[in-house]
Amino acid sequence: MPVEETLRSKKARLTRSALHEAAITRVLEDGLACATVATIAADAGVSTRTFFNYFETKEDAIVGLGSEVSVDEGLAFDFVHSPTGLDTLAEDTARFVREALLIGSVDPKLPARRRRLFALYPELVSKSFDRAEELEEIVAGHVLERLRHLGQEFSSDESAWRSARMLTQLCRVPLTHAGQTIKANPEAVDEKGGTKAIFEDSLSLFGKVLDRLQ
Repeated sequence: MPVEETLRSKKARLTRSALHEAAITRVLEDGLACATVATIAADAGVSTRTFFNYFETKEDAIVGLGSEVSVDEGLAFDFVHSPTGLDTLAEDTARFVREALLIGSVDPKLPARRRRLFALYPELVSKSFDRAEELEEIVAGHVLERLRHLGQEFSSDESAWRSARMLTQLCRVPLTHAGQTIKANPEAVDEKGGTKAIFEDSLSLFGKVLDRLQ
């Protein structure tokens, strides 16, 4: 991958994350009706024109539903061409799903703030589901690439796609479990040292369950 593309991709990801965080902060402070695209863009340090390069509406910025839903090219490439084999496929896929579905943030409190936002404005939840579903389809495509890279053969293209989608959905379980753990006990984030540590605990349990079922 050319260096210029890598740097451009990183800059875009950081700008998207900054707008997403700014949107959440502004809505929590001023309310959904009072928050505007102009103030969100200003908080993120960009112009309104730049805002619309990433999001069509302020609601889209709040849930992270960009005009072009995609997975970071470098992240996808590393996953598809990982040197590990079938023995770590479930673990690798679960980590890839987490990185792809969650918007990166330097603020460890962002997930809790996002949940608070959805509690205040439940009409935003459907948009959040839309984003997750669109991303899951893209992730499944990369999972299929990984399976084929590992030499897996399928009876048909339909069978291959169904298998990739099923694996993707299965490997969302650790992320969902971690989210439920945090929801039930928000203090666990500080106790464990962050949301990633909670995810790793859920991933470890996921692996043990799979081993026992075999």
